[in-house]
Amino acid sequence: MWLSKTNMARFALRATKYITIRRARNLLLLVLSFYISRITKKPHIQGRPWAMSVEPSGLCNLQCPECPVGAGVLTRKGGMLEPGLLSKMLDEAGPELMTLNLYFQGEPMLNRKINKLITAASERNIFSSMSTNGHFLSPENCDKLIEAGLSELIISLDGISRQSYSRYRKGGNLDKVLQGIESMVKRRKELNKHKPLITVQFIVFEHNEQEIPELKKLCRRLGVDRLQLKSAQIYDFGNNEVKPPKNPRYSRYIEKEGRPVLKGKSYNHCFKQWGSAVMSWDGRVAPCCYDKDLDFSPGNVSETPLGEIWKNQSLMQFRGKILRDKAAIAMCRNCPQGRKFLI
Repeated sequence: MWLSKTNMARFALRATKYITIRRARNLLLLVLSFYISRITKKPHIQGRPWAMSVEPSGLCNLQCPECPVGAGVLTRKGGMLEPGLLSKMLDEAGPELMTLNLYFQGEPMLNRKINKLITAASERNIFSSMSTNGHFLSPENCDKLIEAGLSELIISLDGISRQSYSRYRKGGNLDKVLQGIESMVKRRKELNKHKPLITVQFIVFEHNEQEIPELKKLCRRLGVDRLQLKSAQIYDFGNNEVKPPKNPRYSRYIEKEGRPVLKGKSYNHCFKQWGSAVMSWDGRVAPCCYDKDLDFSPGNVSETPLGEIWKNQSLMQFRGKILRDKAAIAMCRNCPQGRKFLI
């Protein structure tokens, strides 16, 4: 939800600068390819990815129980994305790429070169969004993000009391996060900048859903632009430390036989496989952000050009599996994408 209609209007107006004829044409080609593939049940792809998520850091300072990194169940090695590798990927993606999400697994701010990663996107007129747990937003770091041209900063605030916050954000410090939000709002104003858009993200669980009314008041007092209420994703490795909210408005699950089950019917399609891609810190590509351990990686951009990976046999076969029987792919069973008939 937008906390100010004025900010919403300003953001919408400024966002138009990222839209070009070339990017619009590319997105149209991707959508057409997607629907042709659904009709024929054969993977067909025209165009380049219009969006990509990259992993600035494969490491994290917290131990969140429903996160593979925080829970310690991720089997691949963590590390830091180098600006040179990101620049290579962006150049190969070409001017069709419109959005870059600077998050996958891990905490992006642990990468000391994060400002250079953001600058690589800014120089190419790409909308950049970064999601952080908010523990490293010192005034100096805020200045670096602002001056690098970050388009949107998403700050996780999953509780407004120390008790509820620490229930999920294990190892975190609520006061430090609140100070970080205040620093970003203050420094953006002092530097007379309109970016980044400051979004507070609140993952709704059973233990914190009653805090939402006070959360809205807090966000207005802090001066953030937007509040995003996100439905919790629950994994078996979480050992029921946290549970989905009772209010169905904020939950992606219904309970069956004492277990959370995703709402809705799963259809054999998912636009993410046709429109976007994910890259780990070391250059390995994943078909989507649910492939946490890169089990379905079709290649590495440090070895093979992104354009070749985007249409190679491995990724086309994965798209084919999506069209034939998406439910047979384990990682897709806990994903809400493609559970509506349209995109």
